[in-house]
Amino acid sequence: MMVILSREIIHQIMFALEDQGTSYLFNPSSGTLEDKAKLTDDSLPQGYVELPQWGPANGFRMMERFVTVVRNPQLQQELRSILFSGKGVFKNFKSCLKSHPQGEKQWYTFREEEMTGYITQWYNQLREIYGLEQLGEEPEDNEELLQDDFIFREYEAIRDEEKLMRAANSFMAEREAQWPGEIGLALSRLWQEQEAKRKEDMILSLVAETIEGDFSGCVEAVLYPSYVKETVLLTSFFVLEQYRGLGIGKKLLEQCVVQLEEKGIRWIILADLVIPVFLQACLARIGFVSSGGGYILDIHKKNSLHES
Repeated sequence: MMVILSREIIHQIMFALEDQGTSYLFNPSSGTLEDKAKLTDDSLPQGYVELPQWGPANGFRMMERFVTVVRNPQLQQELRSILFSGKGVFKNFKSCLKSHPQGEKQWYTFREEEMTGYITQWYNQLREIYGLEQLGEEPEDNEELLQDDFIFREYEAIRDEEKLMRAANSFMAEREAQWPGEIGLALSRLWQEQEAKRKEDMILSLVAETIEGDFSGCVEAVLYPSYVKETVLLTSFFVLEQYRGLGIGKKLLEQCVVQLEEKGIRWIILADLVIPVFLQACLARIGFVSSGGGYILDIHKKNSLHES
């Protein structure tokens, strides 16, 4: 039996990952960490597993992603210069943030979200090995919980831009963790290029947030190609890892389909090379059909099937 991945356990694992001088083992049954150097036997103790790999390259990539969402232009430029300096990057990065309290606060929030997603992804892989359901699988119905604890609304630039960028970066980091090496970077880049279309031909953008105002997920659609009238491409569709398993993705998609139909849209394309199994089932229930590297929904056909 594996313990629930609580906030306390996540913080303990975060500390262990960033402690580059010590190698830790984790017991998923008790949620405890053990210093590997204190063990007399070189083999793994029964019930313990290795922590996910986390080195300077992971930290550097996280800092790169943070710089893209920094609000202060001066701080953004200073941090970017440090990243390209090649010397004392980590130390200078932290020193620079200390002279910008608001930026430092933003960094710690960003770091928390990124590493939480990274650790949860690793824990899901462990659960799969043990034959358990992954955290974040979409249930059939959770309507009452969604109505009480979450708000689904249209995107507002001033209110949501920074949150969306931060969440998108977290999602890309998750992709890179899931697919290590060049393929992870390629998938992340492909998603970034698709996301870049959002500001050009946006027709609909919906966000989900908690009643406290914490960003949870989004779905966005653009006319594609830009000169058509009835076909859209979903450029962003994701739910942050800590909010998966509540039906948020299904709710976002359903609202998206309804509002796009009201705008005269017939065809919806979701082009994604890496679609998890639970999302495939969700798409099928809504009416999407698989087509090569993605999914397509014909709203007219969907409605005619429901009417019959």
